[in-house]
Amino acid sequence: MLSTITKAEILRRRATLEAKLNELEHDSTERDELHIEWLADPLDQVRSSADRELAIQRLDNQTRLIHEIELALSNIEESTYGFCEGCGEPIPRKRLDVVPWARFCAACQSKAESEAQNEKLLLVDAA
Repeated sequence: MLSTITKAEILRRRATLEAKLNELEHDSTERDELHIEWLADPLDQVRSSADRELAIQRLDNQTRLIHEIELALSNIEESTYGFCEGCGEPIPRKRLDVVPWARFCAACQSKAESEAQNEKLLLVDAA
């Protein structure tokens, strides 16, 4: 299967991915919100705990995005960038313009998200 992405596009996408990776790796503001301190007021404790939980979720999302970008850069090196991991077809350029680290075409991404949601529901039902 041939890629529809030109070498110039690959170079541009690599630069975009590297810039985003650099930005994410040097953004440490979320980590500052993770400190735990004892507060006398129970409402302040609840608010602090909720803020910390949100910071953890943002860090988790940031870590996942870093992994996705690193994988996309690896795929560029292996000449597999731009192909859907689900069906093997080329990912449309417009999708890669919006999400340059995309691993799936829109149809396969939707299917993967649906399957992940079903797995979560099964785990909740099992508990």
